Amino acid sequence: MGSKKLEIICPCCETTLQVDKKTGEVIWEERKVKPVASLTDMVKDLENQKKEQENIFKKNSENLKERGRVLDEIFKESQKHVDKSGEKPLRDFDLD
Repeated sequence: MGSKKLEIICPCCETTLQVDKKTGEVIWEERKVKPVASLTDMVKDLENQKKEQENIFKKNSENLKERGRVLDEIFKESQKHVDKSGEKPLRDFDLD
């Protein structure tokens, strides 16, 4: 007679699981030991994250400046097309 449990390795975290074939319940798990990063590696990671955040900030501020310029152009162009005759527009109740 075969074993009543399956041994499965998670593709994401590489945890080894023993699962009961009949119920699907996890009987036992063994997590893969992660190596402890050195202090210099952690500092490098923090520096890289800081540079990434600075690049994102610069990109966003450039996008905002460009957006402001485009909105100014749209506003100036729309001002050119405004009727400057000084007449007030007719309202529905003005026609009575």
